[in-house]
Amino acid sequence: MLPPRPDPKHLARLLADTDYFRRSPSRLGGRGEHKEWQHFIVHTEGMNLLVNFSLLDEPRPGRSDSVEVARLIVMAHGEGGWEGDVERFEDEEVEVEAGHLHARFGRNTLRFEEGTWHLTVALRERPVSVELELVPVTLPALSAQHLLAPQRPISWLFLPRLEARGTVTLGSRTVRVEGAPAYHDHNWGHFRWGDDFCWEWGSAVPLEASNPWSAVLVRMADRRRTAARYQALFLWGGGESLRVFRDEELRFSTPCCFQPGRTFSLPRPLSLLAPGTAADLPRVVEVHARGRGDELRLTFTPQHAARLLLPAEGSLEQLTAIHEVLGPVSLQGRVRGEAVDMAGPAVFEFVRG
Repeated sequence: MLPPRPDPKHLARLLADTDYFRRSPSRLGGRGEHKEWQHFIVHTEGMNLLVNFSLLDEPRPGRSDSVEVARLIVMAHGEGGWEGDVERFEDEEVEVEAGHLHARFGRNTLRFEEGTWHLTVALRERPVSVELELVPVTLPALSAQHLLAPQRPISWLFLPRLEARGTVTLGSRTVRVEGAPAYHDHNWGHFRWGDDFCWEWGSAVPLEASNPWSAVLVRMADRRRTAARYQALFLWGGGESLRVFRDEELRFSTPCCFQPGRTFSLPRPLSLLAPGTAADLPRVVEVHARGRGDELRLTFTPQHAARLLLPAEGSLEQLTAIHEVLGPVSLQGRVRGEAVDMAGPAVFEFVRG
C-alpha cells in the first residue's frame, strides 16, 4: 500500500526549515556569482503557467564585484499560444529576507503561510495576472552541492506535486483553477551562465487527483553533452518518495529534433540576437530505469516550447538558452511491487549554450 499524504503541519515545518531564501553572500562581502530562484508550474486542461522569482548576482561593468538583482519571469501557454515577460526590480521594490520564505518584487508577492504558498502576480506590460494558493501534497526531495562545472555547485529542493486553486488571467480570459496539479522547485548555487554545463530537467504529474504517481527527471552534463555528471529519476507514490533511480540504472534515448513552429523568447530584446526557429531539442525523451528488481519507463513528447535567453557571463558574444518545453508524459512499470501507470502533463527544461 502506498503511503498517504504527509501530515500538513509536519510538512509546513519541514518546508519552512529547508525551502527558505538563502540570498547571495556577496551582499556581505562574500562569494559572488550566486543564483537562486523559486519556481512554480501549474497545469490546467487548457493552460500551463510558469512563475519564477529569481535573485541573480550580476557583474558590474568595469568592476570586479557584483550586485544581486531581482527578476520575475512569467510564461503562460493557452489557446492563443505563449504570453509572458521578464521584469526587473530596483532595490527599493524588493523585500526578501534570508532564512524566510516570503518575497515581494514590486506588486508581486510570494508568501508561505500555514503550509500553503500564496502567489500574487500582475505583469506591468503584458496581460497576465495570477492569484493562486498552492498546497503541497507530497514530501520534498533535497539535494545539495552537486557540481554543474568544476567548482560550480548547485543545490535544489523540489516538490513534485501540489494542488493549486485560484485564478489565472491570460489576455481577456480568466481561468478558475480548482485542485489543478502543480510543481515547485527551489534552486541555489554559485555558477555562471556560459560555464561548461547543461541540464535537462522534467516534472510529470497526472491530471487526475486520484492517480498517486508523480516524477522528476534530472540530468546534468558538460556543455557539449558528451559526459553526464549526474542523472536521476525520482518517483513518488502517494505522499512520499518511493524510489530514486540513479546514474547507471538509467538509459536515455533523445533522438533529434523537435522543431517549434514559432519561437517565443524572453526577454524580447534578446531575441534579436538569436533569430530563427532552430532549436537543439529532442523530438522525444525516452528513459528506461532498471535496477534491484524495479523497472520504469518514462516517455515525454514535446509539443510547445519557449526560450529564456541569458547573456553568458564572461563573453559578449554568447547566449545561454533555457528552453521550457510542454507536452504529454507517460510512466509505466513496476516499483517495489507496485504497478506504476500514469499519463499527464509535463514541463521539461533544456539548458543549451
